[in-house]
Parts: sequence; structure tokens; C-alpha cells
Amino acid sequence: MKKYYKQNRRAFFAALVSILVSTVFAVWLQFFKGDVLDHAIAGALGETLRSVCLLMSFILAEVGSYYVFQRFSAKYAIGCISHLRRDIFGSILRRSYADYRKYPQGEYIAKYMTETEAIRDRLFRMQPRFWEILLRIILVSGALFLLDWRIALITIALLTTPLYVPKLIEARLQKAQTAYLQTMEENLSRVTDWLSAFEIIKNFSIEEKIRARFDGLNDDAMDKLMRDTNLGAAAQLITTLMSYLSYFIVLVCAAWLVVRGDFSAGDFFVAIGMIDQLSWPLISLAGIIQQLVAIRPACDAMEEFLDVPETVRTAGKTGFEREIRFRDVSFSYDRQRQILEGFDLTVQKGNRYLLKGPSGCGKTTVVNLLLRYYGVNGGSITIDDIPLEQTGDPYALMTVVRQEAVLFHDTLRSNLTMYRDIPDADLMQMLKSVGLERLAGFLDMEVAEGGSNFSGGEKKRICLARALLRDTEVLILDEPLANLDAETAERIEDLLLGIPGKTILVVSHQFTESKLQQFDAVINFA
Repeated sequence: MKKYYKQNRRAFFAALVSILVSTVFAVWLQFFKGDVLDHAIAGALGETLRSVCLLMSFILAEVGSYYVFQRFSAKYAIGCISHLRRDIFGSILRRSYADYRKYPQGEYIAKYMTETEAIRDRLFRMQPRFWEILLRIILVSGALFLLDWRIALITIALLTTPLYVPKLIEARLQKAQTAYLQTMEENLSRVTDWLSAFEIIKNFSIEEKIRARFDGLNDDAMDKLMRDTNLGAAAQLITTLMSYLSYFIVLVCAAWLVVRGDFSAGDFFVAIGMIDQLSWPLISLAGIIQQLVAIRPACDAMEEFLDVPETVRTAGKTGFEREIRFRDVSFSYDRQRQILEGFDLTVQKGNRYLLKGPSGCGKTTVVNLLLRYYGVNGGSITIDDIPLEQTGDPYALMTVVRQEAVLFHDTLRSNLTMYRDIPDADLMQMLKSVGLERLAGFLDMEVAEGGSNFSGGEKKRICLARALLRDTEVLILDEPLANLDAETAERIEDLLLGIPGKTILVVSHQFTESKLQQFDAVINFA
């Protein structure tokens, strides 16, 4: 987490300077309190009024400086969390598609939301507070030595004892915090799954069963949070009791010095003010150390999550001369059940191919191997006799359209262009070519979340238009007819078969039999 401190060090140092100024005024005004009391007892009205005016000006200076400290502390914490969230999102984007699919979406959301909030509250907000308290302790301790070295030594010796409490229960604090964050990751992962399957839940009328499962997960998470909170409260209780006991002992010592005649009434008043200035910071420091200790494992886990090497996307082939060839390819996801074994396929440039067969037979696996999401276990894949792994970025040559039509919550134009500069005339022409003439004049219309303001067929055709606008040599369509009514599916089929000048791979198990002869080859998977 050190990099985030460095990126926001200006705000951090500004916070330190402002709290240093505020603390100096806070300590200095304690002496003016004593002067006010001594001058008032002596009956010196002019000196009393002068001390009161100085006291008020110092109070205003302290409060103003502390306000500046709070502003810069907030700026520091917000800056750190902003950079952290940017790195989390960047870490996710750096992953390959295969690596990304290793974790459910809920875990990524938990990293982005729950864990970053915990790190913000227990690290980035606590760091300026730690230095605020530490500076106050140092300055007040120095002022106490100026007042009386005996009181200073007794105060420091007694009031620092509560600082050891968090260290004594460090392991339990860390374990409780880690358990809560892990439970919340699982909780968010399940909730994401359930929300994705909302229609299924309603269709099967299993709301009560899902609610019961949620209640179990939620109760478990809250139990972990309660344990974490209770440990913190127990540590704070012990710290507070020890601090008040220490405060009472110091108070008795100061009173003894007054009885001996070593302290005036004003000195006693200053000493009590100084002890107050030192007492609550030490109580607070124990709590801050507790927070910093508890969050350390989460910070370590976050740094490990972020440590994803930058993927260097080398320039890839944008075209090929003759063929893409699978030779004796074998593949297994788990090295046990073979998905492909001895698979051969030659894809000639400019031809159309249909990969046909039941679910789980390996059709999509062929596409994933071609996109280099996985490496083959045996055999080879070549493009014009060049090994696939030596051809650079596969996306330079291929565009893939998956079964699920994915649209962003943005304008129709952005969904078509994917933030590239494409003339509106080209966009409107492409919409017409995929049978969406009615949308040609609405490029700035907003696409609702998940494309919910379009029908399933319209979403499929928008995704197809987007893929065609990318204009790569190879177009891959994975189950393009899934979840469509017969009329829309037939329209999509005609659109696919009418695409000119591209090498097309269609993965589908439901293409109309009478249209199969329009493919150059149909590869049947068992």
C-alpha cells in the first residue's frame, strides 16, 4: 500500500503540517488558561483580559488549523482509495479471459467495494489520524516536561500502558477481520449469482428458498462482523479503563504538588489540561493501532491480487493467405476428461463453417483454443503453417460474438463503435444491413442496463453489427441462435449466411437443416 501514500503524499504532508500547527496552538493555549486563572486570583484585570484575548485567538487558530487537517486527511484517503480502485479494475482487465473466469463476479465486486472500504476506513483514514495523535503526544509530553518533569514522567509512564493492549490480541484481531472479509466475498458472489438468475427464481417460485439461503449467508457474515466488532470493543474497554485509572493517579500526584506548594492554582489547571490533552490521544492511539493491525492481512491479500503482470499485446496477424489448421489436437480442462482428442480441422480463407453438435461436445472449446484462452495438450494449431502462439494477438485477426448479447449502459453509438471514431453514415448503413433500420436515426439513444430496452433478437443484431464494424478477417459466432423465437432465429441465420468476404465460424446446434448446404463445411461433433 506504500505506492498509494507516495501518489498522495502532498495531501498527506499538508495534513501533517496543519495538524502540527493545530497541536502547537492547542498546547500553547493551555498555558494561557493557567495565566487567566492566576491573574484573576491576583486581581489583575488588565492582564486577565489580555490573557483571555490571547486564549480566544489561539482557540480560533487551533480550530481553523484542525479544519484544514480534516480537509487534507479526507483528500488523502479519497485519493488513495481512488488509485486503489483504479488498480483493482486495471488488474482485472490485465487478466486473460481464461484467468478472469477462474473467479465469480461477486469476488471481483467484493474486492472493488467491501475490501476497499475496509482498507479506506482502517488504513488510509487511520494513517493521518495516527500522526495527528503521535504529534500531539510528543508536543504535550514536551510541554509537561517544561511544566514539571515529575508530572511528565508519571503521566507518560502510566498513560502509555494501554497501547500494549492491541498488540496482545493482534492475532485474534487479524483473524476476525480476515474471516469477515472472506465471508463477505462469498456473500457478494452468491448475491450476484442470484440477481443474474432473477427470472429463473421467479419462474420456479423459489423466492423463499433463495431468501432462506441468503439469510444463512447474511447471518454468518453478521456473526463474523459482530465478533470483529466485539473484539475491538473489548480492546477499547480495557484501554479506556486503564487510561482513566492512570488519569486518576496523575491527578492525585498533581494535587500533591499543589499541597506541597510546588504548583500554583494556575499550574495545576495547566497540568490537568495537559493531562487531558494527552489522555484521549493515547486512548485513541490504541484504537488506531488496533485498526492498523487488523487490516494488515487484507492489505497483503489485496497487494497479491493486484500483482498481475502487465500483458504485452504484441501486434498480431490481421489476415492470412490460405488456411487455419487444427492438427491432431487434444485438450482437457482438468487433464482427466478429454474434451478434444485427435481433432482435425482446416479452415480455408473466405469460407463458412458450422460447428454442430450437442452441448459439451467441444464446439466452444475449439473457439477458445483458437483465441488462445488455453493451450492445447497435444497436436498443433497453425495459421498459414505458422504456430498460433507465434502469430501475436489473436484479436487482431478475429472478432467473437458470444451467445449472451452483451450491451453497455451507454449510447447506441458507443455500443456500435466501442469508442472508436466511425462516421454516423457507416453506422446507419450497418444497422440497415442487419435489419435495424428503425434505429438508424437514434444513435444517441441510451441503451438500458443489459440492453433491457431491446428484444433478444435486436440485441443479437446490434452485437452482430458491432462485430462487422470491427471488420476483422475472421468472424466467430458462438450459439447466435440461442434463446430466440423461430422467426427471429431464421432472420439471424439469413444475416449470417449473407455476410460477404469473411471467414466465418458458426458454433450452433440448432441451425435450420435446409440451410446447411450454404456452408462450405459442417463439422459434426459427437
